[in-house]
Amino acid sequence: MGALHGEHVLLGASFAPSETSGLLRVSSYAHESAEGAGAVLADLTGVAYLLASGPDAAVFAGSALAGRRLAVGEVALEAALNGTGGLVSVPLLVRTGDAEHVIVDASARADALAAWLAFLGGARAQDRRAAFRELELADASDMLVPLLLAGPEASHVLSDYVGDKNDLPAPGTVRQLKLDAIPVVVAHVAAPFAPPAYLVLVPAGAARLLWRSFLSFTEVAPVGLEWVAKRVSERCPWGEALGRAEARCSRDELEAWGVVRDADDFVGARALV
Repeated sequence: MGALHGEHVLLGASFAPSETSGLLRVSSYAHESAEGAGAVLADLTGVAYLLASGPDAAVFAGSALAGRRLAVGEVALEAALNGTGGLVSVPLLVRTGDAEHVIVDASARADALAAWLAFLGGARAQDRRAAFRELELADASDMLVPLLLAGPEASHVLSDYVGDKNDLPAPGTVRQLKLDAIPVVVAHVAAPFAPPAYLVLVPAGAARLLWRSFLSFTEVAPVGLEWVAKRVSERCPWGEALGRAEARCSRDELEAWGVVRDADDFVGARALV
């Protein structure tokens, strides 16, 4: 069970086991409704939530994900392709350090993505040596609790903690902040087709306090991961493709969505048409 399991029980949550981490994840809440809410709050525990660290982390991220190569402090949605050019998913990539990347996917393809990245992380070159010998790829669920705060009022809610809206991370960036004196990592997801969205990574011991604090705002409504996955499918231009048994997209489509770079140095690049 995740750090916030008891809080979810109080809200009448329904749970489902995560294939990725083995943790119970919140499917939905009793009487769940985001209608009229200025922002929604979701505990992403149980989604694909991975930490790639070590000297080979940047090389791995550049091979496994097709979007632009990030500088430290940057955030982007990036396509993950299989060897035949099929679209596995489009996770969020957060570069939190020189040798540290966080990968998060709350879509319906989260489990498939986690399995694919684990396979790639253990891949071997032609000489049978590990392709990423200095990579550690781990489920990050026991490190920091991932919360999603999204919606038209999400920036307003967060700015109430920091005093100045300009202290929040700019779109496409990640910053360390203190919310009610709690040290957190906040990534601002930039997507023209979606309202403001923030990934807030919270120490497990402080997650309950911050969860309740967020919900004290009348404009914030809790939602489960079924709601999140449905909105990802509806709002993201690649949502329809990921709903098919075999998701295939052209390079032109991926480029139009901003999730692939102009290069052939990532898995599946040469199979794109």
